[in-house]
Amino acid sequence: MAPPTRSRRRRTSARSTATTAAVIALALSLLVAACSSGGGDDAAPTTTTERSQGGPTTTAPDGSGGQGADPTDPVPVDDGIAIVIVSSQPDRVSGPEARVRVRPAKGEDPAGITVKLGDLDVTGQLQVVDGALEGVVSGFIEGTNTLTAEAGGDRVTQRVRAWPLAGPMISGPHLPLLACSTEAHGLGAPTDADCSAPTTVRWSYVTTTGQVADLTDPNALPADVARADVDGNQDLPLVIRHEVGVVDRAVYEIASIDPSPGGADSSQADAAWNGRLLYRYGDGCGATFGQGTSSSPALDPAYLRAGYAVATATANSGAVLCNDVLSAETTMMVKERFIEEFGEPELTIGEGVGGGAGLLHLMVQNYPGLVDAAVALDPLPDHLTVANGIADCVLLQRYYATPAGSALTPAQRTAIGGSASERTCQRWAAGAGSLFDPAAGCDPAADPARIYDLATNPGGTRCTLQDANVNQLGRVPGGSFAARPLDNVGVQYGLEAFNDGTISFDEFTALNEAVGGLDPDGKPQAPRHAADPVAVQTAYETGRVSTGVGDQRKVPVIEVDRDDDASGAPNDRFRAFSLRDRLTLGASAKTVPSFQVWSRPADDASAGPDAVAAVDEWATALVEEPGGGSRSEQLERTRPTDAVDSCTPTGSSSPVRGTDVWEEEDGPCAEAFPIGGDTRTAAGAPRSDDVLKCQLKPVDPDDYERRLTDAQIAELEQVFPEGVCDWAVAGVGQSSPSMTDRTYEDVESPADLA
Repeated sequence: MAPPTRSRRRRTSARSTATTAAVIALALSLLVAACSSGGGDDAAPTTTTERSQGGPTTTAPDGSGGQGADPTDPVPVDDGIAIVIVSSQPDRVSGPEARVRVRPAKGEDPAGITVKLGDLDVTGQLQVVDGALEGVVSGFIEGTNTLTAEAGGDRVTQRVRAWPLAGPMISGPHLPLLACSTEAHGLGAPTDADCSAPTTVRWSYVTTTGQVADLTDPNALPADVARADVDGNQDLPLVIRHEVGVVDRAVYEIASIDPSPGGADSSQADAAWNGRLLYRYGDGCGATFGQGTSSSPALDPAYLRAGYAVATATANSGAVLCNDVLSAETTMMVKERFIEEFGEPELTIGEGVGGGAGLLHLMVQNYPGLVDAAVALDPLPDHLTVANGIADCVLLQRYYATPAGSALTPAQRTAIGGSASERTCQRWAAGAGSLFDPAAGCDPAADPARIYDLATNPGGTRCTLQDANVNQLGRVPGGSFAARPLDNVGVQYGLEAFNDGTISFDEFTALNEAVGGLDPDGKPQAPRHAADPVAVQTAYETGRVSTGVGDQRKVPVIEVDRDDDASGAPNDRFRAFSLRDRLTLGASAKTVPSFQVWSRPADDASAGPDAVAAVDEWATALVEEPGGGSRSEQLERTRPTDAVDSCTPTGSSSPVRGTDVWEEEDGPCAEAFPIGGDTRTAAGAPRSDDVLKCQLKPVDPDDYERRLTDAQIAELEQVFPEGVCDWAVAGVGQSSPSMTDRTYEDVESPADLA
């Protein structure tokens, strides 16, 4: 499916317009501190009477909270000069540059405007574009800066807060960085402890066979260069500009088709791209604390030849670090670099795979506005709810190695695991079990002397999932370890298998009596592992669990399952429907028209590009012709036929589509592609699978579909002395995030924001 052809014109999305308007409304009543050249937090403030667009939108210059105005208040009409920071929010500029647009007063000539950064005249850095001054302004310094625009008697100021290119900006104090990968990316040795390195630009090209090859001389085209029509430009040679650099301590990539390679490279105004930025998020879930390598690279011919500019960074690959806030922060910074060079994209589309889809889902929830549409391939809804199941699999594999466990048949183990194959749990344990071991998952290039060891280095870096998210989850009260919202108290492993007769009562009780838990170092322990309720509440309140807030119901999303469940693939179909149930709250899928699920054959290489093209068309229609009514009505009205729920059964040449193909149990999709579960659904949990720590209740004979004797009930009460999970009620501390667009610059827990 090809992306829609459109004329290139700069357009600010409705969300960006609303954000900018809210910023202006926030600040109209503020007086502005005049800064020295470039500004700075140490500059002495002076009160002025000039008109102000105000300051930071999220944090004030002193690091305190917001400005006190309600961003939903009506915006006063203002026909005077206006300053817009195009490349980021005004309080989230990274590094010394930002793309700025200065609109003249109504009816006035933009050429008459003078723009200053502090005391420095930067007017020469701007050009007249579409009736306004626009360009990349250099000279911002870390801290609060002041931009001033003046023409005649009209003068307006905008405070801008700039952050170091190495971060952090919103993610909280820097996490340990154990190993750099700049040399592996061709950037040379790192220049500092933040793994910084000079930015490089390389050229390559797409061959006629569809491969990417190096281009030694960008001015000499090889004979086998492929050609394509890109956004109305016909027969263009597919020469790729590939920028690689470091921001936020991550190696980033930006790739695009460049019809005039080589020479001056400060602007990409002539780039052959369709006005869309595709931002990619790589698979996996790790806690390496290294700079790492992206598993979803920018050099993808399928997207480049369709006209997309493609960006990614190593911090956007879950296998490098499972921290969605850091991933969102890196997205902000890389997108800012992109806008400074290319201009503002008409749409930004996120594409995530597996654990990278989990990063994308949480960013859509917690940091609205960064993407306008999303495609999730073989997706996870988030990481913490999945982590409970991974820990379960680690424990089950250990049990299966005992005499009692080894006596269970593959069919019994499959039923206990809840998935389509017993290999699913095996692969989860083998591939992700290191998330709970503080020494097992660190970057292989890390100095062993920096890694935690209980006996020899108890103060070393702990490479666990919770430590990767310590700024969001906090620490154990009175200790140095990160809080771990991992819990299996009361979980009746194999409950459904017992109820349907797959395992016997003795097998059921033996399993649950022996399964045990994981200690803080990920080692087996006899008791089950219990999470601190405060840690669980913090996880929910800070948005570490996908719940359907933010933009999750507001932007087009297509979940694509590439059918490999029978092979034991960990990222199975169940995960997409788990998230759907969280969004619909048990109602029909039709109540959330933004969220569509596809199932395609495992080897369908076109599934990702097809889904990207579909959400591109959908998001374009939402911007250009949304129509009236609620957001849900707009999403349903603009949704292309190709974007709706679908599946491609074996032997079928085209997908079966429809809004009810997954709703009917005997329908073509539900019948051809059964939806499984995991260890928790096999223990009685709902398919939403969003409970980190279950509420407990006494053992209840009504939970069992097989008649139990009094002696058997008494035995279960001994196995579960604290009670069993009550899946009919919400989990302990379960709630929706208390706020979106949260910064962890100065806070450690939700209580600090109360």
